Amino acid sequence: MLVGGRRSGLWYHPAPVRRFLIAIDFDGTITQHDTLHLIVDRFGDRSVWDRLTPDVIAGRVSVEEAMQAEFATVRATPDQVLELVRARAGVRAGFVEFIAWARARGHDVRVLSNGFRIVIDDTLTRLGLADLPFDSHDAEFSAVGTRLVWTARGERCALCNRPCKRFDLAAVRGDLPVAYVGDGVSDRCVCGAADVVFARAELADWLRDAGRPFVPFDSFGQVRAHLEQLTKVYPG
Repeated sequence: MLVGGRRSGLWYHPAPVRRFLIAIDFDGTITQHDTLHLIVDRFGDRSVWDRLTPDVIAGRVSVEEAMQAEFATVRATPDQVLELVRARAGVRAGFVEFIAWARARGHDVRVLSNGFRIVIDDTLTRLGLADLPFDSHDAEFSAVGTRLVWTARGERCALCNRPCKRFDLAAVRGDLPVAYVGDGVSDRCVCGAADVVFARAELADWLRDAGRPFVPFDSFGQVRAHLEQLTKVYPG
């Protein structure tokens, strides 16, 4: 598949690849619906994020600053939040099967999220994937307000000037080529450190506008099919 006249998704000259580190965003990528938006829509004030979105996209306000502002309006117990996510978030088609395939082929798989540990842990556990490693922030929900708990991501990224997912990726990638799967603003910087990028929604629009290669996807079956093409002539 070609995007902008180039082979889509590849940042590098194709070379023998047996194993990838597959890094996957959570909200809107593993889930069908962004759990952060679901939580704010039900228990907070979504207009805060809507007002800040142009500034986030333009880089005048960081994702973290916008999240802090909107979640300051959220009032809900942990049980209420998890009940909502279980009922409404959904899981993208083929995700569980994709993880089984990736592990069977020897790929390393990790979730890199700007979301919350309490939600991700509950979701993965319900899917039978409690042992799937992930890096994320967290939130302390209560009926009187929500406090966000930011994970340590080292110094600000030299490229995006914020503590981004590149730190988490660099800590685990080793010498493996990276396949990154994402959909949103928090995936922009880190996907530039990947060798193969799978993108949908806002991330796909941004990459397309920037003329940067990526592989579009709607299901994890499509991600698997493309990775199989990249690795099939180099069996492990």
